[in-house]
Amino acid sequence: MDLLSRFDFFNPEVMRNPYPYFAEMREKAPLFYDAKLQATLVSRYEDVSYILKNPALFSSLNVRIAGKLPTERSQESGLEGVDSLLTTDPPVHTRLRGRVNRAFTPKQISALEPRVRELSRECITEMTTRDEFDFMSGLASPLPVTIIAEMLGVDISRRRDFKRWSDAIVNSSNVTFIGKAPEDVVRNAKEMLAYMTEVAEARRREPRGDLISLLVQESEGQEALTPPEVNSFAVLLLLAGNETTTNLLGNALTTLIRHPEHYEWLRRDPSPAACAAVIEETLRYDSPVLTLSRRTTQEVELSGGKVPAETTLMVLVSSANHDPRKFADPARFDPRRDTAGLLSFGHGIHFCIGAPLARLEAPVALQELMARTPRLGFSPRQPENIDYGASFFLRGPRSLWLQKN
Repeated sequence: MDLLSRFDFFNPEVMRNPYPYFAEMREKAPLFYDAKLQATLVSRYEDVSYILKNPALFSSLNVRIAGKLPTERSQESGLEGVDSLLTTDPPVHTRLRGRVNRAFTPKQISALEPRVRELSRECITEMTTRDEFDFMSGLASPLPVTIIAEMLGVDISRRRDFKRWSDAIVNSSNVTFIGKAPEDVVRNAKEMLAYMTEVAEARRREPRGDLISLLVQESEGQEALTPPEVNSFAVLLLLAGNETTTNLLGNALTTLIRHPEHYEWLRRDPSPAACAAVIEETLRYDSPVLTLSRRTTQEVELSGGKVPAETTLMVLVSSANHDPRKFADPARFDPRRDTAGLLSFGHGIHFCIGAPLARLEAPVALQELMARTPRLGFSPRQPENIDYGASFFLRGPRSLWLQKN
């Protein structure tokens, strides 16, 4: 239990490579209590999959992390406590999901590809004018946040503000559970919510062809979302559709550089299928999402242990993706492997609504990068130990300094 005695989501050293800790959890403590989060960590694939498939037994409502409810966190950070796709069960979740699903049909997501490709090229061209560049700030971050801003209908003159607001909200996703939200987080969150409320009211009066207009108008017998619900969804979209893709791209490129044989394979044939295969294996090998949270509604049995009702569970999807009972030789990066069943985007009724968008953006960006740059490697500015921050929710490089090789 030596590794587990040192495990801490908020220790950057641990988060640089959490997988040995997860492996020890799976073998020695598949139900591991984290005193700081006041939650039980569930690490085996069979348990994680079972939890995600059974929302009646494992609720998303009133989940306490470090003793706090989502509404308490929302109040501290300036976000309004309102129903969210992440924090509700049916029938409320069913109503919200049915409303926003209309904005994420395969046809609508597919229609974004030309813009994703155009923006990827712009970012790559600008980024690679320098001998050394930060891949995260040059491409991985601006691509998804710009696409989301355009989807929502954010005025072009407010794009810089939107990026600042979204960064503050994403960066606050953990600290507000443990301590009081920093003043800059509160200020940025309030500014964004005030702006999004203004946009929602304007689109209610005069609809346009954007996502907010779709959400605030009644359609096909479905109620419009209220302004607070629109705000809640906008914040969720930042987390699910912005940070997920940013981390996914950062993790993919880091992994490719550390596996030059796969990098060269992709450079020789940067086909859509090959790029998609790299992204899918990255989702399994180094998931951008570490955990999901649930609350037991009754006593349940997991991995041979009894878990009482009203227990907070942190469901380690990143550990489940490395369970050798599901994926053979899980520590080996192999874009040719069958990744069916990976849990990085969740499963069941709470399957990530931003998953199709991430699965469009990341392969397209990777394909454009492979086609338009020479081989890239870490620059002298990049520390050997990449900074992944300290987070119990999301994982990706804070920066990734590269140079042309």
